Amino acid sequence: MNMKFILTGLFTVCVLLFSCHTPENTNVVAAPSDPLDIASQDSSVKPQSNFYLFANGTWLKNTEIPASQSSWGSFSTLLDTSLSRLHRILDSLGTITNAPKGSLAQQTGDLYISAMDSAGIEKNGWQPLKPELDSISAITTKEGLLHEIGNEHKINHSPFFAFTVTPDDRNSQLDVAHFDQGGLGLPSRDYYFKTDSSTKKIRDSYVLYVTKIFTLLGNSPADAAKSAKSVLDLETAMAKVSKPPVALRDPIANYNKVSVAAMPEVKKLLVGFGITADTILVGQPEFYKGLKSIINSTPLQTLKNYLTFRVVNDDADYLSHDFTEAKFNYNKLLTGQSQMLPRWKRMTTMVDRQLGDNLGQIYVSIYFTPADKERINQLIDNIISTYAERIQQLDWMSDSTKQKALVKLHAIVKKVGYPEKWKDYSSVTIVRDNIIANLRATSHYAYNRKIGKIGKPHDRAEWQMTPPTINAYYDPTENNINFPAGILQPPFYFSSGDDAVNYGGIGLVIGHEITHGFDDQGRQYDAEGNLKDWWSAEDAKRFKVRAQNIINQYNGYVAIDTLHLNGQLTEGENIADNGGLAIAYAAFKKTDQGKGNEKIDGFTPDQRFFLSHAQVWKVKTRPERLRTLTLTNEHSAPMWRVNGPVSNMPAFYAAFNVQPTDSMYRPDSLRVKIW
Repeated sequence: MNMKFILTGLFTVCVLLFSCHTPENTNVVAAPSDPLDIASQDSSVKPQSNFYLFANGTWLKNTEIPASQSSWGSFSTLLDTSLSRLHRILDSLGTITNAPKGSLAQQTGDLYISAMDSAGIEKNGWQPLKPELDSISAITTKEGLLHEIGNEHKINHSPFFAFTVTPDDRNSQLDVAHFDQGGLGLPSRDYYFKTDSSTKKIRDSYVLYVTKIFTLLGNSPADAAKSAKSVLDLETAMAKVSKPPVALRDPIANYNKVSVAAMPEVKKLLVGFGITADTILVGQPEFYKGLKSIINSTPLQTLKNYLTFRVVNDDADYLSHDFTEAKFNYNKLLTGQSQMLPRWKRMTTMVDRQLGDNLGQIYVSIYFTPADKERINQLIDNIISTYAERIQQLDWMSDSTKQKALVKLHAIVKKVGYPEKWKDYSSVTIVRDNIIANLRATSHYAYNRKIGKIGKPHDRAEWQMTPPTINAYYDPTENNINFPAGILQPPFYFSSGDDAVNYGGIGLVIGHEITHGFDDQGRQYDAEGNLKDWWSAEDAKRFKVRAQNIINQYNGYVAIDTLHLNGQLTEGENIADNGGLAIAYAAFKKTDQGKGNEKIDGFTPDQRFFLSHAQVWKVKTRPERLRTLTLTNEHSAPMWRVNGPVSNMPAFYAAFNVQPTDSMYRPDSLRVKIW
């Protein structure tokens, strides 16, 4: 399963009250009279030359990224506002000492208090990890190693590989154990081999960080350096047998059903995981074949060093300051941040991650109204209806494949705001004075819940994001689109905004996620969410030609310095951006405002639509972060998420009078239209 997101990262926010029945507007920032930020525009840049800079240039010039942030933009301010709301609420929850054990208020308040107990955490140092570290130290055999790997995965560590439970891609009604490559500490496998100065600096800093961790655990500087080198050498060997990011985008190549009986080592591993299954999915069999050889040929002490580092690294944010600072000092080479986020922001995010449904059910009762849900559903219905019309009008697809595409489109399930059923955390024991114990408790709950699904019918009503999350996603094995309440607010959606602004913002998000069902990966899943070829050979060939044109277009864009976008890595997201914007615009033209030509603040409805789209991606990113994302992330840089799609749309050319001599102009022969 490969869920597709609208944003480059998961921006999560959450709000909690333990008694609230009706929506309220306290602490809600009032929307401006015109939701378009006209002051952000740079009139010295012509929209025909660089539309992104025309829409956002003044803001980009005048904005300084906060020292604790790797980027700053319109959805960053949304995140900041939401976190501030939550900060006040969680602080008030922390004063409650008589809430019933296992209640929403007790669990959530005590988890937050335990995370904010910096004095107690500082006093304990790394001692809360001693049981796990002692268990690792006691390993004497490779079989003992396999058992410990299982134990680590049970408490939310993921050494050596990735494990989850997902629908079977070819039988999406059934949940199965799913193993993929993983276990690397650097951002991707390429960071172990690239020889440019920037990558080498990051790799060297990583080794220093690993060395620091072993030093903080009490090793001598010489022994710590030796252990760190052994970890890097082991991870480099694992990277050699790992697929590069682009190769992971092929759902057929990464679908491999394996018989457990035929692989004794796998059976032993599953025993350690507490799993009973006849078959499992293995994404990359070559990786596991190579990993087996690596483990067999690597000294046991090196494997134990690796496990030790993984445990401490995963929990460093919840240990004493010297561990937290060591991790931050390494990460800032990847992010460009000079300061850590305040503790309350980091711990707020943690609470949302661990007890997200506790927070979410209260969040939506305060900040998400039934009227907003109704309007979003209407937007979705209009966009799906428009999508159907666009499919019927395609000049490159045969009628037989069109009919199957329409079946899939109309089978898409829309999920808006929050789940119908909330997770029940009442069995989880949370205390006020031990953050590591709390993390173990929530992780055990999540793990047991996960493996309990294996071999059972898949629950399509479950959400993979918490309601306060500022993001959206499409799930190909469920064939559904998901829009958490967190993203359904400015700058994406304005409850009192005009249609041009809302279709250019949240309409684009909706169209983007629907298009993921028909991008290079999503198109390979049928209406039921099964990995199945439903295309005619000729139609698939014509699609691939158009998709290659998207690849070529984005390969030509420069993200930073001389580093170009990777058109293959970003192919699916670029198809979704282009298709999503085109569909959102066509749906907007059905509205009264879209049919008219009345100007607001000097801009026509069409111009406002495109400006709204551009201002959604009003983001300023530090060079270090932009470089990391370009090398590892499936989304294009913000400028090209705007300029790329609009340069393919005749409506944009008409709205801003783009001429062949203008920089934004692309000849008809190069303009890409898929959906």
